[in-house]
Amino acid sequence: MTLSRLFHYILLAPAFCCVATALNAQQELQLHPQHGLFHSISTHPAFFPKDKKIAIGLPSFGLDAAHSGDITYNDILSKQGDRTILNLGNAIAKLEPENEVHYDQRFETVSLGLRLPRNWFVQAGHAVRLTATVNYPRSLAELFWNGNAPYIGQYQQVGFSTTTFDWNELSLGIGKQLGKHLTLAARAKYLSGISSLKTDDDHKQLSVFTSPDIYQITVITDYAFHSSRTISAIDTAGLGFDLVRNQFKSGFSDNTGWAFDLGARLELGERLTLSASVLDLGGSIKWKENTNYFQSKGTFNYEGIEIPGTDIINGTTDSLDFAAALDSLNDVLQFYKSATTFTSDLPTRFYLGGSFKLTERWTLGAVVHHQKSERRSATSVGVNAQWEPFRWLSVGAMYSVNDQSAANLGLSLVLKPGPVQVYLLSDNALNAVTPYGSSAVNFRVGGAVVF
Repeated sequence: MTLSRLFHYILLAPAFCCVATALNAQQELQLHPQHGLFHSISTHPAFFPKDKKIAIGLPSFGLDAAHSGDITYNDILSKQGDRTILNLGNAIAKLEPENEVHYDQRFETVSLGLRLPRNWFVQAGHAVRLTATVNYPRSLAELFWNGNAPYIGQYQQVGFSTTTFDWNELSLGIGKQLGKHLTLAARAKYLSGISSLKTDDDHKQLSVFTSPDIYQITVITDYAFHSSRTISAIDTAGLGFDLVRNQFKSGFSDNTGWAFDLGARLELGERLTLSASVLDLGGSIKWKENTNYFQSKGTFNYEGIEIPGTDIINGTTDSLDFAAALDSLNDVLQFYKSATTFTSDLPTRFYLGGSFKLTERWTLGAVVHHQKSERRSATSVGVNAQWEPFRWLSVGAMYSVNDQSAANLGLSLVLKPGPVQVYLLSDNALNAVTPYGSSAVNFRVGGAVVF
């Protein structure tokens, strides 16, 4: 990998996190108040469908992702004939000095629930989950798109930070109704990490300075990251860098950990229900399989070279002159590799909800969600109404406020023909149907069979 391609990797990583998804924390506000859906156990461990004895959760997929500010897919990529063209010019003007991309994904392959005698119930399931947060400076995109010529006499800090990992999750939970009103539940989760990339916050400097006198470039690096089954080597021999990525695997590994869920449900009469839950409490994964630590640290000065910016992308830079500088730059940007172990903490989520059955067909509710992770905290509040015109059909709407927006309209559609449940939920319905023109997307779709 040449230096130009290294810049591509460093500079495009945050953009791709946004662009590849076309898309804040996995809040799932619409799922929590769905008291008829078996999959509500995901956010509500103390829930079990009323008057049902057996529940089989079919595959379910949930996505919640966002870019800070107002950056959308259409700001970054555009169509020219049959080609998709990268154009950061429009997006850079909308960027803040510091920016964030967040992505949460949950794929539940199967889940089971069984009601037992004496008001006990058990639940179990498997899911594949991914969480990613990328923080990057505007100067990263500016240097990548404009080159260094417009920034003579300025330091351009281009280092970004990220915590990204995915994992398999096996869960087993148990709950009990105490008396007529209170239900308590607990759930244990065995975690098996798939892959991880985590930058070191104590070593995140990567800057470029161009002297106004002789246009000398100074590159300063003190940048490091952990990797497990993501990157195995960065080879600086020869002309440039050779980034070797591990083949991704989805099976179970020796990267393991545990997490716990707790839930409570209180029924005050036949109309008012209150609920509270904490998810992924104490959750962490210790990465010890195919794990490495990469660090680049040094200072390099070079005279007469210019980082060509878009010329790299378009392939119009003078490869001979630029190649001559690459050999020297390798000495500075060399990453030293060492075997190590590290830990990733799962985001902890809290829910507090309430619902009031206004009539046989109408239910009103409210939910508060808070998530805390290694790199960010976020709070969301929503109020909702559900209408059930038929036993087999329920539609709902929710207004919510979160860190991304103060005006979100969510919609829900639930079909329950016989024992089958099929649903589509979104905390922001407009963004879900127009993802390329939105800076955030949230939806969940799935099904179940209950008896």
